[in-house]
Amino acid sequence: MRRPILIVIGALAMVAVACGSGPSDAALAQNRAPQATTTTEPPPEGVVIVRITNGSFRPSNLKIDCAVNSTVEFRHEDSAEREYLLEARGGEFESPPLNTGDTFRFEVCDLDPAIYRYFAFLGNSRIPGSIDSRPSQ
Repeated sequence: MRRPILIVIGALAMVAVACGSGPSDAALAQNRAPQATTTTEPPPEGVVIVRITNGSFRPSNLKIDCAVNSTVEFRHEDSAEREYLLEARGGEFESPPLNTGDTFRFEVCDLDPAIYRYFAFLGNSRIPGSIDSRPSQ
């Protein structure tokens, strides 16, 4: 009997805290919009962005239409302790060591249309990815 009462009291307490939150009186007195903390700037025309975060590529598998996009840019957005070196299995490209904030670009459409598999090592783990630049069937 005690447990349901405690659950109800806990739920009511969370609702009360949520309803009581909001901007401070000082922020309201300034009467201006809050600053944005993220950017929504689109990538440059013809460039596909691959983000490296949490030990993975986002997206990890790309389908590139060379009539629209010809460049792939890798952006290291992971923690400062991690350094990445990207390599294509067939040796088509290799990046310099990438630290937080670094980028690496290459022109995928300068290569023959194919599926290019690449990877990066993180400790003993190998992080895979692929780029498919073949024309649509």
